[in-house]
Amino acid sequence: MPKMVLLPKLTMALGGYIRETVMPYSEDEAKPFPYRNVIVGNPTDEPIKIDVPAYDEDWIERHRKLGLIVVPVTENDDFVGLFKMVEEKVKRGGK
Repeated sequence: MPKMVLLPKLTMALGGYIRETVMPYSEDEAKPFPYRNVIVGNPTDEPIKIDVPAYDEDWIERHRKLGLIVVPVTENDDFVGLFKMVEEKVKRGGK
């Protein structure tokens, strides 16, 4: 799987790195990704490699286990507000 490096103290939106469709897969092989965007913040002092694109809901938990702040965004969420919230958490070191 391709990787991208998320630099220390950086917040990023992965809207362009999400697999939105399941074509050409059948329903048994893949489910659509349920979020419009995912905001990822790295509160650590080390760069962290992340998998891109995001394919499934397990992606979120796998990357939280790496120490990242991961916030899925739905169509009804306030994207800018959530992005600023993650930026603040990153500045405070994840707290």
